[in-house]
Amino acid sequence: MNSNCKIKKMCSIVLMGVMLLSGCDTTNDQEILNQNLPNGGTYTASETGFGGDITVEVTLDDTGEIIDVKVDAESETESIGDNAALKIAEDIITSQSLGVDTVSGATVTSNAVLIAIEKALIEAGIDVDEWKSREVQKEGIDEEVNVDIIVVGAGGSGTSAALAAAEAGAEVMIIEKTSAVGGNTRLASGFFAVDSYLQREEGLELGVDEAVNRLLEFNAYLSNGPLTRAIVEKSADTIEWLESYGMDFYLQQETTQFAHEDDEYKYKVYHKYVDSTEGFNNIYEYLDEMGVEVRFNASLDSIIQDESGTVKGITAKKSDGGLLTINADATIICTGGFGANLEKVTEIMNTEYLTSIGMPNYGEGISLMEEAGAIDWDGTPLLHACQLAESEVTTESSSEALAGYSISSLTQLLMSPLLWVDSSGTRFVNEDVVYDTAFWSNAAYSVGGKYYFIVDTATLEDYTEGASIRVSNSGPGANMDLDDFVALAEVAVEGGTAYKGSTLEELAEAASMNVNDLKTSVERYNEIVKNQEDTDYNKSADSLVYTVEEGDYYAFECVTVFLGTIGGVKVNQRLEVIDIDYNPIQGLYAAGTDAGGYYQGKGYPPYEGLACGFAWTSGRIAGESAADYANNK
Repeated sequence: MNSNCKIKKMCSIVLMGVMLLSGCDTTNDQEILNQNLPNGGTYTASETGFGGDITVEVTLDDTGEIIDVKVDAESETESIGDNAALKIAEDIITSQSLGVDTVSGATVTSNAVLIAIEKALIEAGIDVDEWKSREVQKEGIDEEVNVDIIVVGAGGSGTSAALAAAEAGAEVMIIEKTSAVGGNTRLASGFFAVDSYLQREEGLELGVDEAVNRLLEFNAYLSNGPLTRAIVEKSADTIEWLESYGMDFYLQQETTQFAHEDDEYKYKVYHKYVDSTEGFNNIYEYLDEMGVEVRFNASLDSIIQDESGTVKGITAKKSDGGLLTINADATIICTGGFGANLEKVTEIMNTEYLTSIGMPNYGEGISLMEEAGAIDWDGTPLLHACQLAESEVTTESSSEALAGYSISSLTQLLMSPLLWVDSSGTRFVNEDVVYDTAFWSNAAYSVGGKYYFIVDTATLEDYTEGASIRVSNSGPGANMDLDDFVALAEVAVEGGTAYKGSTLEELAEAASMNVNDLKTSVERYNEIVKNQEDTDYNKSADSLVYTVEEGDYYAFECVTVFLGTIGGVKVNQRLEVIDIDYNPIQGLYAAGTDAGGYYQGKGYPPYEGLACGFAWTSGRIAGESAADYANNK
């Protein structure tokens, strides 16, 4: 059942209840709804959500109260965004207020629904400021429960932790602040594993020792050796373990990251989900059979410690306003990092030119573990690819051609190794890094998170006929539809995400670049292309295709993307959270993007599926360790 159907069903029930309680004759309800009374009737409005436009139909009675809301949120993330749209609509109808809380984990969708409903109310002549000020009553009941192990977060790491702990005989509860399971792990394609049966079936000989050494060397030996080995050694068995609970995998045959094609350790380690949604559903059926209780829409509020500092459970805020106290022998924190905490991201990265397309987690788990004595060791945004800059100018012609990672055919230019310059107009990298999403974003971050690709009219005209250069296919890939690239470029200029000049001097002025730097970069690059040899940055001859010298000149702004965060508090190889003296904080464990030590910091190793592999396997180890601790108390 899609989200629209769910919302229609809910709203019909609410509407019927309103009519019965008010003594209405339901035989005339449609006639009443269709009357064009003051403030009455149905009003439609839209707002951009996480995946596209969200449209609402708001029906008011003749007193100006909302009696029905229908929401089309099919563009939003399945079971996360669409459930959030459902809940926001329900809360507004129930409370007759715009002051309802957004849904954790789906803030963008929630805000889009609220804004769309607000637009509809304005059209109806309603005082929306008064609606926003209406107090929403929450009368939740406080609860207290006792379990062996509490797992905070139902993403891949939390799910794996709960499954391992329950398998060991522990009584387990999961709390999840959103209304769905899976988190970023479910939205990904699969995960990293070495020496799996799938690899061996293909005759691949990928060794654990080699993989461990590669990771440690890439991380300049700043990562945790015992933790790295524990994760890699258990990765293949975790594939089979998850398959035994209904999560099926297949081994990637071809990589979309062309820089990895000659290195099996980089792409033949990627075990992809057959169907992640079905897999998570199967796992949670098993968890239910094991007696694991899952509490949705419950946000971590505090970590409980006794006088000795031993962790004894947590408290959580329920969506109804009540406080849930969970006493537990062991606590596993898997709250998904801090990708939505833009203040912290900016502080760590020293730039505002970063765009997140990951799950909105604010870092409450890491902060509360710090209060409990943990060390925030290496938490950092997971830099991964780049996108065209978002336009702040709205025009009718710019709506489809501007911004984003795969919206328009302009992404062919974005994902090509053209001439790249920094904000001053200086070339800064071998643009072949576009074929590796981690290195691509790293390069962009090295110049402040923002760069420009420079093309001329002749290049745009060539793309109109079909690009003469290899376009990367990583991530969602470029939109490879043929289009009029000169026209698209003009629309981007109109929207303020690209700049144009009939001369390089004009282009530099339009883009606020240093004219001498830009001219030097373009002249030097043209020489490199003509000589088919890049002695500056060693770009391949296959990518030295387009000079920049014929017709008008264009500069397109691009920004770095991060997919949530990686790293977190310091843990040991058992995923016990440790303090500054390397002593375990008794009863406290962390996994996934709350656990630190697997990375060195801002540079993400270019091994496909690494973050999700760490999530699943670290969660499993944390669950096993926590169960062993709880069973031996």
